[in-house]
Amino acid sequence: MRTVFVCLGCAVQYLPPESMTYPEAGVEASEVHCSLPACRSSAQESVRVMGVPQEVAAQWARRAAGLDGPVRRPRPGRRARGGRAASAPAAARNRLG
Repeated sequence: MRTVFVCLGCAVQYLPPESMTYPEAGVEASEVHCSLPACRSSAQESVRVMGVPQEVAAQWARRAAGLDGPVRRPRPGRRARGGRAASAPAAARNRLG
């Protein structure tokens, strides 16, 4: 089974050759960006800022696109201490009352 990758620059899904080298151009394929030059520079900058290897960034992108199982959503966190409680819609004030 071949791996489908997701570009960090334009979010396109792409399937590079199994050898990870494009034979007609002799260019190495990447796990984090497609063949567009703008995507190459933005993806390399994103990976540098994240501070993780390209393989990990590629796994995160695949997971976010839903290619490696269901998309994980963050759980709603607890409110900070001292925060006001959410008011009910009926308790809101308006000009009429």
